[in-house]
Amino acid sequence: MGLLGNRVQRVEDERMVTGAATYVGDLQLDNAAQVVFVRSTMAHATIAGIDTSEALAAPGVLAVFTAADIHNPTLPLSTPLHPDTMLRSLLATNTVRFAGEPIAAVVAASVYEAIDAAELVVVDYEPLDAVVDPRYAEESATLLFPDHGSNLAIDMAPRSEVSFDDCEVVVSAEILNQRLSACPIEPRVSAAWWDDDGRLVQYLACQGAHPARATYAKMHGLDLEQVRVVVPDVGGGFGSKAGPYPEDILLGQFAKQLDRPVMWAESRTENLLAMGHGRGQVQSITLGGTAEGRLTHYQLRILQDAGAYPSSGAGLPFITGMMAQGVYEIAELSHGARSVVTNTTPVVAYRGAGRPEATAAIERGIDLFAAECGLDPAEVRRTNFIAPEDFPRTFNGMITYDTGEYAKVLDKVLEAGGYTALRAEQQRRRDAGERVVLGLGLACYVEITAPMGDRREYGAAELTPEGNFVIRTGSTPYGQGHVTTWAMLAADE
Repeated sequence: MGLLGNRVQRVEDERMVTGAATYVGDLQLDNAAQVVFVRSTMAHATIAGIDTSEALAAPGVLAVFTAADIHNPTLPLSTPLHPDTMLRSLLATNTVRFAGEPIAAVVAASVYEAIDAAELVVVDYEPLDAVVDPRYAEESATLLFPDHGSNLAIDMAPRSEVSFDDCEVVVSAEILNQRLSACPIEPRVSAAWWDDDGRLVQYLACQGAHPARATYAKMHGLDLEQVRVVVPDVGGGFGSKAGPYPEDILLGQFAKQLDRPVMWAESRTENLLAMGHGRGQVQSITLGGTAEGRLTHYQLRILQDAGAYPSSGAGLPFITGMMAQGVYEIAELSHGARSVVTNTTPVVAYRGAGRPEATAAIERGIDLFAAECGLDPAEVRRTNFIAPEDFPRTFNGMITYDTGEYAKVLDKVLEAGGYTALRAEQQRRRDAGERVVLGLGLACYVEITAPMGDRREYGAAELTPEGNFVIRTGSTPYGQGHVTTWAMLAADE
């Protein structure tokens, strides 16, 4: 490994930029069939019928699958928190609940034949009212799952309420941490086949081969040793490729029935419609303290948009609550959340998965609090940082901070950015009434690792007779330079 000035020379980039990388879409499989999904064009509707006859008769078509053809058709819930009355089918059965939900799958000899045939599948919809705003969904008479009795997926009741009666300064706000699409350069893509010994082989663009293998084994009724998952180069994941989607899971069934490899790669339109979205929180915050800028009370209430089916995104507020206090010492703190389903793409983990949402809430609150007190927002942050001598520090009996010197980090950032001069320039423009004003934003962030408890990882180092080291890890690289980082860590050791 070489250095270019103070920059690290990444070891994996040459093959990426010279076309030598291998993505799932690059696989050349003999006799591989191509899969295209027929997706709902409506956000909420009853399926009165599906006519696949024309598609089946189209050139190159090998099969057309609907929910009636699927073995073990229900996707398992990602956590035990989610109600079993809100289960998702791998292919929609009687009801579609978001635009883009897969209804049928066309398998053909080529992707172009599959696309043409998919347009021949006729779905008879009976439209239903749709609910897309979580604030409306909470009390709406339009229910996505009538048997459940409401649109409430998870209720994380607060442990306590906070009284702000003794606070000299109190600010409140509703903050929309908007829904977004992960939109990786490489959309979802997968390939599957069965070895002669009955083992399922699945190539998948994902962020973790081992959780994916466990899902496939469960869905196909196999032992883990009967499933091999290969994750080659991945063109970005951002959390939304954390695990298999219904489309990926179905490929094993298609491959077995057709006795040949099958491949699926979504289009960018499909990716925006049906790949898991991120964020989607409506946050209500109240922050109180002294006129001198000391924070003493904080209450956070979250309404989480889970999308049409409560997958991992529905549980994000739990992690948001764990990180609610950010890097600050706040004596009285309370958080609670409710997750609701809406007729939108399901929400999943995305880039920090609940922790950036917590930061957005407390940091916006501190800016409002500082403005109300007439204080510099940087000084309010410095006043309320957890002091270095107070570590380790446990909050709400849930999370322990091991160490930190937050003031030192903030001071370095302010110095490097020329904060004092920028504030002076900001004030000068305001005083002069200039049309072009200057805005300054501050945010302090702390991250938690392994938020769901003890997740063991595999690692090994082997010294070869030639004097080289072979490093093995259970982690999966998906675009962040893992290979370079691992080599640096190993070299240091």
